[in-house]
Amino acid sequence: MKVILVAAALLLAAGAASAQNAPDAKAKAKEIQALGAPSTDLENEKTIRKLYAEYTAAWNRHDPKAMASFWALDGDYKEPDGRLAKGQVDVEKLFTQEQKTVFKDSKLSLTIETVWFVTHDVALVDGKYDLTGVRDPEGKEVPARQGHLTALLMLEDGGPWKVAAGRAMIPVPLAYREK
Repeated sequence: MKVILVAAALLLAAGAASAQNAPDAKAKAKEIQALGAPSTDLENEKTIRKLYAEYTAAWNRHDPKAMASFWALDGDYKEPDGRLAKGQVDVEKLFTQEQKTVFKDSKLSLTIETVWFVTHDVALVDGKYDLTGVRDPEGKEVPARQGHLTALLMLEDGGPWKVAAGRAMIPVPLAYREK
């Protein structure tokens, strides 16, 4: 009887020690979720890159409605000169005005450089673009421009990825940088 009691006590003690050293299953699941699942990130990155290819195609068709459809209803877009369109409706109005005038003959080439997942449903996208065929208000073609794009995308309730905030930038040399 003593042998059975000692063996049971040893098993209980070993089980308790093991439970203290082993992470809680719920904590382990949260840790994995917090780190993100690489296969999911790769799949989402592929989807986001495809989304930008579709956006570029819509631009080159000069289809402002299709271009604006990539934005969330409350998303915004800021031009390099600081002009801000707030909400999908205003983004579409801005794109419509531009595509009927200064960008009506333009061609966009867009390269997504990085997609960084802040969480499983929020991504920060950085890229560069080349824009040719732009005309000033008098109709004169302006030189091609190269710029940068930064966007925050959100996955909406199991729906498609949508742009929550898009920023187009044209880099300029900074006087205080060493050459």
